[in-house]
Amino acid sequence: MAVDNLEKNQTASSRESLEKNQTTSDNLNDTANDSDSVSEVASTMAVKSFGVRQTEMEIEQVQGILFKVIFYFTVFICFYIKNVAATVMNVFVSYATNSYKQHSLMSTVGVIRGVAATASLPFFARLADTYGRLLLLVISILFEIVGVIIQSQATDVQKYAAGVAIQSFGHGGTMITLQVQLSDASSLRYRMLALGLVNAQTIINTWSTGDIVNIMQGKYSWNFSVGMWAFIIPLAYSPFILFYAYLMWRASQTEAWRHLKQDRRDYFLSKVPSAAKYYTGEPTGEKWYVELPKLFALKVAYHVKLIFWYVDFIGCLLLAVILGLILVPLTLAGGVSSKWQSGKIIGPLVLGVVLIPVWVLWETKLTSRPMAPFKVMKNRGIWAALFLSIINNLARAIVNDYAYPVLLVGMNATPTVATRTPKLTSFVAALTIGFVGLAVSRVRRSKGFILFGCVAMFVSMGLFVHFRGTNDGMRAKYYRDGIAIAMCISGFSQAFLERLVMVSAQSCTNHEYMAIVSACFSAFYRVGWTIGDSISGAIWTQRMYHEIEKQMTQLGVDPALAKQAYRAPYDFIKKHKWGTPARRAVSLGYAQVQKYLSITALCLTVPVVIFALLLRDHRLGDKQNLDDETFDDAEMGKSLADKTKTTVSFTNDKDYILIFLKKLIGRGGKTQN
Repeated sequence: MAVDNLEKNQTASSRESLEKNQTTSDNLNDTANDSDSVSEVASTMAVKSFGVRQTEMEIEQVQGILFKVIFYFTVFICFYIKNVAATVMNVFVSYATNSYKQHSLMSTVGVIRGVAATASLPFFARLADTYGRLLLLVISILFEIVGVIIQSQATDVQKYAAGVAIQSFGHGGTMITLQVQLSDASSLRYRMLALGLVNAQTIINTWSTGDIVNIMQGKYSWNFSVGMWAFIIPLAYSPFILFYAYLMWRASQTEAWRHLKQDRRDYFLSKVPSAAKYYTGEPTGEKWYVELPKLFALKVAYHVKLIFWYVDFIGCLLLAVILGLILVPLTLAGGVSSKWQSGKIIGPLVLGVVLIPVWVLWETKLTSRPMAPFKVMKNRGIWAALFLSIINNLARAIVNDYAYPVLLVGMNATPTVATRTPKLTSFVAALTIGFVGLAVSRVRRSKGFILFGCVAMFVSMGLFVHFRGTNDGMRAKYYRDGIAIAMCISGFSQAFLERLVMVSAQSCTNHEYMAIVSACFSAFYRVGWTIGDSISGAIWTQRMYHEIEKQMTQLGVDPALAKQAYRAPYDFIKKHKWGTPARRAVSLGYAQVQKYLSITALCLTVPVVIFALLLRDHRLGDKQNLDDETFDDAEMGKSLADKTKTTVSFTNDKDYILIFLKKLIGRGGKTQN
């Protein structure tokens, strides 16, 4: 096996120091590859971390059709259950807040969910690069289970939000760990097909989740409907965890693993010299019941320090605090009466803004391991992908945040239809993404497909403006059908944007930084969605009550009913059937607010196109990353896990689209920065 070809005289310090890196400007020869993206590279070089080497050894065990089928199928099962659970629990968020008479805080809960998940992404990605993928997957599952249990037993919206935060922290960890494992096991050429497993299960779930919600509503409380996932989720993860544990066991039998184990011990002893006496094999003069606790305490202190600095714990915490302080108050300031003059709204906003330069200072000057390494993030192909993901998801969140109550209350949809219609976006995306992935694997380029997705997104947002913003409170089916069409086109556009933009960003770096780039992409993705939740929540809470009251006054309905319709709309529609003046006033109020939201989302498609044009267009090769195609003479014949030099950033793509556009405006020339 290739992993047995290690050079045994290579020292641990030269191979594995987590902090060692050097900058070179050598041009690497393009050997054994046909990509135009790896010639004449001037970039930063670094040494692989322990977790990346361990992962490469484990993935090397996935040989043969049977193992590959088991690997991808068990990952599919994980995503399938996660998708069902997320959909059902998101529906019951509205019922939970409705039971607390705090329905308008639904978007606030969404913001809390986004903030917690965003903070978890770089945290888990960094830890996975240090301790391996499996351990972090198990830890994140535990967080998710605890959060679900707290939600199911919550007696007020504050406790429910606390459960959401813990569950979302774990949910973000499982999502990024599974996505990174899919990327670990796939080549750039077929990466989009592999990542398509994240979406594939929605082909089934779109039609099943509505029935699940109906069954749960009819027989059980929302508490049970949420709490049951604390048992189902770990059960669904068991096949993948057991299979990956088997891969780890097989990898542990290799010579390379023994070298890795020794390297980890040597690194530990270099950082904690006082522990050396416990590894010499000679008597220390201490009793075993004294020696073991001391060694355990030294290891705990070492790992705490490693987590604190290597994972950039302070940076992750500051980011979560900033997002929470700024975004949550935006969704709380409105309602029946405005609270903008309140200190509890202004104070957090001001503090959040003040902490932004503190976070920037920490990331650029103080921490030894920034959350987003500058040498990687300065690559145009990466930062353009990050900003594109923010704005794309911001626009999508704005039009999707209140889709369920808009359909159920404003358009007289049944709970099944109101649940299924928003899922059409992910359903169509899942259907389309496989075909797009196959096309990308043939063309081996991504940028043209992404730009086409931007055009489709523009069309979908225009349809949302019309069908969500002009509802007359009478022709319910017409507007429901229009929204369904818009959702389908939106999903079609996301098949060209969501996963493919991540692949484009991953192609700009190596395996060592792939996890953190993926985590940053997913974090920006969630930041965009969280900001969208906040904007939609702010507009909803600021305008909805007043719009309903205004429409009731115009239709001759007692405006006192507006408070009930705003606070508990699901209870309101039970008393006021479709076609009554009071119900029509609510529909018209919903339409006016949705018009504001949809126009905002439409305007955001312009910067999406701009950032899409700034993406790089590397040729997608047959290796896990472009760096694996650049073995030098001294490393030929080695396992990927034994490769010591690793190119951090690739910037020399041949972007035919940008070349063409530059020629159009008379600025032809090289696209390389």
